[in-house]
Amino acid sequence: MRTRLVLLAPLLAGCPDRTISGVPVEQGTVETKDIPSVPRRDLDVLFVIDSSGSMREEQESLKANFPRFVSVLESIDGGLPNVHLGVITPDLGTQALDGSAPAIGGCSGSGGNRGALHGIAGGPLFLSDADDGAGGRSRNYTGTLAERFSELADVGDMGCGIEQHLESMKVALDNNPANAGFLREDALLAVVLIADEDDCSLAQKALFDGNTSDSTWGDRVNFRCTREGVACDTPGTSLDQPGLREDCHPNYDSTMLTQTDRYATFLKGLKTDPRDVIVAGIVGDAGPFEIQAKTVGAQTYSVLKPSCTYNGASGAQFAYPAIRMLDFMSQFPGHATSTTICDADLSDALTQVAAQIVPELGSPCFDSPLADVDPFTAGPQYECTVTEYRRTGTADEELRVFPQCTSGRTPCWKVEEDAAQCFFTDTDPHLKLVLDLGGEAAQATTRLKVNCVTTTDSGEVM
Repeated sequence: MRTRLVLLAPLLAGCPDRTISGVPVEQGTVETKDIPSVPRRDLDVLFVIDSSGSMREEQESLKANFPRFVSVLESIDGGLPNVHLGVITPDLGTQALDGSAPAIGGCSGSGGNRGALHGIAGGPLFLSDADDGAGGRSRNYTGTLAERFSELADVGDMGCGIEQHLESMKVALDNNPANAGFLREDALLAVVLIADEDDCSLAQKALFDGNTSDSTWGDRVNFRCTREGVACDTPGTSLDQPGLREDCHPNYDSTMLTQTDRYATFLKGLKTDPRDVIVAGIVGDAGPFEIQAKTVGAQTYSVLKPSCTYNGASGAQFAYPAIRMLDFMSQFPGHATSTTICDADLSDALTQVAAQIVPELGSPCFDSPLADVDPFTAGPQYECTVTEYRRTGTADEELRVFPQCTSGRTPCWKVEEDAAQCFFTDTDPHLKLVLDLGGEAAQATTRLKVNCVTTTDSGEVM
């Protein structure tokens, strides 16, 4: 059995990464930043938004809080990057890798939305907002970015209930002629999954087999996605049996559903450097993972229990464990983040997603409180290593290590407070790295690896 470590948080506990750093940092909790020396300006963001019947409230919260996402992107040097924003749904109908089943209920037999960008009625398929080179912006829309995104994101709630989030993403980005112009070769790519059910990307259309006139058929087909898509090691019993499970992961032996590696490999292959891809999810909590019995009339059968619930404007809302999608995201270590969809207010979730993107654009803000390693000296004393390097394939080339500016030498680094630029970080004070190049020009071909000692909430150095 394969195992995969899910590491989605941006902070790394333990010793700092010394692979390119020649200056030692004392052992402790360390925040590692890896940012371009010159801010990147081109960003493509694809939102995969669940269009099934239970997603109306989540879509409304997404639209209402999208300005939070934009404001974080605007915090980088130079303001809002040159963005392409697109939206697709996970509705591929009954389409599987081996063909399509007949249309069933809300699931089309002709491929659903086929990964096509949702677009604005009578308007663009995706939003483009870029620096025009003369101090203004070149846009393919009128009004505000948030207003137009609300139209893109209004995908409705009548989509197929078998959601193929990952396959739809691949179909959308794999030379789909319907989406021409969206994906740029040299742009940073971010994919954001927003869903209350796990991925059910199909290898076989046989998942839809059964008596479609049976009132329990919908539940049974949905549970096939769970049984075929997920396996749990504790206890190692069939998922057909009710009870709590632990140590759950994708079902690596499934022939009915595709494997998540298919999509990680595809995304990374879109870029010369696979680190130019960021993935994020606003999805159901991974646990608890529990199978429960459901009785309808004379029939009793197994269903998956929601892993999280919350009170929304229209009553109780819930989501299911996103085991496959979380596993997919785990294949992008340091370039992925996940947060719960079980919240009536998605502002924090969208902030977290944007905060995962902006370091790759060049944001110098720290996500964690930095430790004052010498409280007996006036002013905060921060302990960091800042190394300039160049990406050269599998072995990064270290160029030089910068001293702290207190050394009196330049180029050098320092840490400054900037509550305006770093407003989105959950720290007090809001700190950022400042590199004083002493008159040198920053090089677009280089990056900075930054390791700084952080502190606990109590102020203790870890």
